Amino acid sequence: MTSIHIRNGRFSDLAAISKVMSLAFFDDPFFGEIVHPNRKQYPEDFALYWLRRAHVNFWDYRWRWLVAVEQRESGEEEIVGIAQWERMGKGGGRMECGWWDPRSYLSSLASLIISIHALIKPSRAVNPECEDALERAYLVFGNVWSGDRAEVWYLEWLAVHPDHQGKGIGKQLAQTGLQWAEEEGVWASVASAAGKEAFYRDKCGFDEEYYAANMGEGNPLADLGPGATGRMFWKRPKKLL
Repeated sequence: MTSIHIRNGRFSDLAAISKVMSLAFFDDPFFGEIVHPNRKQYPEDFALYWLRRAHVNFWDYRWRWLVAVEQRESGEEEIVGIAQWERMGKGGGRMECGWWDPRSYLSSLASLIISIHALIKPSRAVNPECEDALERAYLVFGNVWSGDRAEVWYLEWLAVHPDHQGKGIGKQLAQTGLQWAEEEGVWASVASAAGKEAFYRDKCGFDEEYYAANMGEGNPLADLGPGATGRMFWKRPKKLL
């Protein structure tokens, strides 16, 4: 017998987190087919993409990693699902370390180290023209988190190991963050992967659709096809801040 529970992610979990993400997104229309067209020849480089991201994001205190852990009777654990939530707005700023705290420099330091590593060992799976398309797109559509939507928990990544999909794990990871947002009286939002819209809207409870990740003048995602649409779904709290 096994059981699954949700806990906060740890630094020691990052390798397992990146493995789950690489498996879950392997056939994703955007991260798989568009960004990593050579992933089948170089699957280890596709996994490295997620590990590099995780090593940088882990140290940004606005972001909170959740992991779904399968606990076996033997005591062994296996991470079978992950979620990365970001607290945006003033609430996110309050989660950051002060300038005097050495931890406040860890994200920048990790980013520098990962950039050097990427120069030494460039990915063979990636399309270089699309590798940073999402980051460039955020500069265009990122103003969607403004006004009364500025204070928000944003579900940036959600992934479940293919062997464990269909068990409600993704829903549980999503609804944990939705509960944080409700308790704070702020929005929750997600930019859906292509084909996952019904999951977020009908199963998780993101009941309002507004904007998309490929909208806005000069958005690099606009010409990459339907796989880069990124329709955005929201959950309004019962009482806004």
